[in-house]
Amino acid sequence: MGCRDKDKSYPIDAVMSSSEAGAFVAAQEPGTMVVFDEAQYFQPELVQSWRIASERGIDILVGTPSQHQLELLTDIPHEPVHIEVQCSCGQMPATQVLYEEDLTYPKHLCSDCYTKRRSDAIASLLAEVKRSDPFPNELHTYQPFYGLDMKGWELVRNDCQTRLNIILDAVSRCDIINEKLADPLGQASFVDLGCCSGFFSDAMADHGFRSSGVDISKDFIDWASRLAKIKAQDIIYVQEDLLGHLTSSTKHFDVISTFATVQWVMAQKGYAAGLTCFEEIFERADSICVIEMGYTTEPIYRDKIIDRPTEIDRQWVLNLMEQSGQFDTIELHPMGENGIWRDIFVGFKTAPASPRVFDDFPVTAATQTSSASGYWSDNWAGPQLDVGLQAEGDITKVGLAGWCPEECSGAKLTLNVADQNIGQVTIGHGGFQIELETNISKDDFFAFHVSADKTFSAEGDDRELSFILLELKFQ
Repeated sequence: MGCRDKDKSYPIDAVMSSSEAGAFVAAQEPGTMVVFDEAQYFQPELVQSWRIASERGIDILVGTPSQHQLELLTDIPHEPVHIEVQCSCGQMPATQVLYEEDLTYPKHLCSDCYTKRRSDAIASLLAEVKRSDPFPNELHTYQPFYGLDMKGWELVRNDCQTRLNIILDAVSRCDIINEKLADPLGQASFVDLGCCSGFFSDAMADHGFRSSGVDISKDFIDWASRLAKIKAQDIIYVQEDLLGHLTSSTKHFDVISTFATVQWVMAQKGYAAGLTCFEEIFERADSICVIEMGYTTEPIYRDKIIDRPTEIDRQWVLNLMEQSGQFDTIELHPMGENGIWRDIFVGFKTAPASPRVFDDFPVTAATQTSSASGYWSDNWAGPQLDVGLQAEGDITKVGLAGWCPEECSGAKLTLNVADQNIGQVTIGHGGFQIELETNISKDDFFAFHVSADKTFSAEGDDRELSFILLELKFQ
């Protein structure tokens, strides 16, 4: 038990749940006083135990009840006591607190002082970011801070909100997590591995999660921790390399995300080290795992992972997640979807409460697992059509039916299934039918890609168009 006097402490005799606390109160004799400090940590149902005990002559003192507890107390006789603390300015009662050193000893401030002190603290943080590498003396940093006005700043990753929306969409379709979030004391847990300056950890805390972040950069962790204190958020940030962190801890989380981090482990410590990271991540995510991986087809990573036995690409990640046996459902958000930089993979440990909603894509014998990039609802396809699928049965053939405009007559269509080139076909003006052989096993996740070497733009339409897709049929 803590005390605001750092030199004092008191031993804790017992740790008990809300139901145990109710039984404890019921066992007390009339004339006893029972004190519940920080009562918001107990379940609202305990209010009835307080009522029954008070009717028996037991004095119940409740400190900092939750809003739900206050609502339940409305019809129960009680004496509310409002305690005021003066602002450090000495002029007004304090209405808010600001944490500077830790989350135990806050500064009590009136509204005006709080606004100024908070604004000054944020300005100081951003000034330090501006002075720091790798972009010293520039309004330039890797990612935004969640909830802060970053107007005028150049960001390396400007797709953070879109990536957050992907996480939140997955969470909204996970019953287990939503049950925890609906429980006043049942916080779901989240960690971002390679958290940078804390955008996702901060955002998930704001959405009710018990949030954490891990990054190897001292600056990133320092900045994230400072902002968490300014916002009075109990977010745990750890400065540690990813492999070391994962192999020294066994902690599980409801949701784990890692964005473009594991490829750097592979570049620095070898291909096998990255596989170990993924094994641990897949195992530790109890409900949802969100993965973004830098591919060796990207120029920045092409010469980095020198001991890789194969190229690391979309199909590599799909295969790794599928073969782990950890996921009931894997969803793919392809690069470019709503502006995201890279493919993002979402693995669900149990089937989501509802599937993702996609535009009506004309596919048979396979289930869509991503939106279709380069395809529109009027059936037109552009020069790069890309979609994630899952085989509903064993597949040996793929058929493509469509129509080619006169402007694209003679176009060569190149078809790729699971990142394997299965053939190239020249199409003429008018309707066409293509059938090629492939080999996909039932339930396999795979990427389907068609590229066309000719395009045109219709009058009043700024899209690059290549052909109309009428049916994509697997058999």
